[in-house]
Amino acid sequence: MAIEVFNRYENKYLLDERTLRYIQEHLGNRMELDAYNKAQETYSICNIYYDTDDSYLIRRSLSKPKYKEKLRLRSYGVPYPEGKVYVEIKKKSRGLVNKRRSALMLNEAYEFLRSGHLPRWQPYMNRQVLREIQYMLECYQLRPALYLAYD
Repeated sequence: MAIEVFNRYENKYLLDERTLRYIQEHLGNRMELDAYNKAQETYSICNIYYDTDDSYLIRRSLSKPKYKEKLRLRSYGVPYPEGKVYVEIKKKSRGLVNKRRSALMLNEAYEFLRSGHLPRWQPYMNRQVLREIQYMLECYQLRPALYLAYD
């Protein structure tokens, strides 16, 4: 089962190709591939970020506030209608990132995010997180704003 609620510090670095290869070479034999990466060299991570009509969440994020939040729909691999995806709230306060997510089937996630109505509960869902997402949808009147995918 995937971790649904966790805190972490995220540091991002811009690397040149040489440094990237060096790190991969020296860490590769000390790290374990994740479940999505066992059968292939890479896989796609697909995201739909939600925002207001006036892009409030991204504008706020770019202003580097002490607190910011975002909502996204994420899949590991290209999603299909009955496939599992994650609806996630990501909050950052003073450098500490808190991520809360619930698994849903893609069709359930689309309907929930479109309507704001909680899906019929299934054992793979996190009820508390879904309620928090529902509240965020109501407060901000969010809609799909950006699709981002990478390998």
